[in-house]
Amino acid sequence: MSMGKVALLAIYAILAVLAFAQGGTDVGIWSQRILLIVAAVHVVEMAVFYRFCRDAGGSMPAHLLSLFLFGVLH
Repeated sequence: MSMGKVALLAIYAILAVLAFAQGGTDVGIWSQRILLIVAAVHVVEMAVFYRFCRDAGGSMPAHLLSLFLFGVLH
């Protein structure tokens, strides 16, 4: 796994912990917002790059999951 993917997973984990542990505070609210925005952007990205994932061969669900988690780093 590349360093970029590891860094993104670490950022997601930090944001998730902040969102759950600090739920009612500004930090928790902004962490939730950032995670939702990133998820929405990656869903759009999955739609845009669907054809590339289909043509790539291999496991389509794995490609889409990787694209959802890592975006164009996949």
